[in-house]
Amino acid sequence: MLRIYDPCSGQPEPVRPARPGQLHTYLAAPAPAGPAPAEQVQPGDLRSALLADLVRRVAERHHLLVTAWQTPGTAAMRAACGALNIHPAQPSPHPPDPLDVGIAPPAGAFHAGAARTHWLRPAAVGFEGGGGPAPGSPGALPAGLTDRGLDPLALRLVFLREDYRDPVTLRWDTLGAADQALRGWREQAAGWANSPSKPMSARYVGDVNAAFDDDLGTPAALRTLQALADDAEIPPGSKFEAFAYLDLLLGLDLARDVGR
Repeated sequence: MLRIYDPCSGQPEPVRPARPGQLHTYLAAPAPAGPAPAEQVQPGDLRSALLADLVRRVAERHHLLVTAWQTPGTAAMRAACGALNIHPAQPSPHPPDPLDVGIAPPAGAFHAGAARTHWLRPAAVGFEGGGGPAPGSPGALPAGLTDRGLDPLALRLVFLREDYRDPVTLRWDTLGAADQALRGWREQAAGWANSPSKPMSARYVGDVNAAFDDDLGTPAALRTLQALADDAEIPPGSKFEAFAYLDLLLGLDLARDVGR
């Protein structure tokens, strides 16, 4: 069962949908502070959207029927979400009733909701470093990554490496390192795919699933994934099956290079 941090209790609390077998989520966009170019996409908005995407993926793994809504966004935001493998949601200016899980912007108040509604708010995203436009500047997401030869999913990986309640500072060298990590995992997965298929390691898969259930613990999940890749006792075919399965949660296209 998915557990989400409750600021009142100071610990993760289980998500119990108001309607059995269903989960209703809502992604709330920040109120605009002033006029902004239609093509501008802020990294913090993408981090919030990723959080909603992760909730959906975990809930679906628990066999829940997820219906997701979000504040209507721009075409640029929709394109950027698509580049980061973030599932689209239905546009709505208001949260649904009942609402099980809401995702608030890094700054701003939570929407009013039922007492049982779980609200998540990712920490702020900053940028430091020179040499090109910041990832939050107009056209930089995802075009700025692509222009530098980086996979847009490198940004997704950078976000996954940090607890969503901790601030993230984006740097081009960090994004480049994430891109290289993705390439390495995909190369390994493509190699493992040439070996006979073997059952997944229940221990590693269970640890990753448990990490996601524990307040979307993506840093722990990624550490476990790397430990699996490095474990010489696990057959290559088993590693491939686990990587392909766990990527349903991670959304990193880890099997992209298979057959190439």
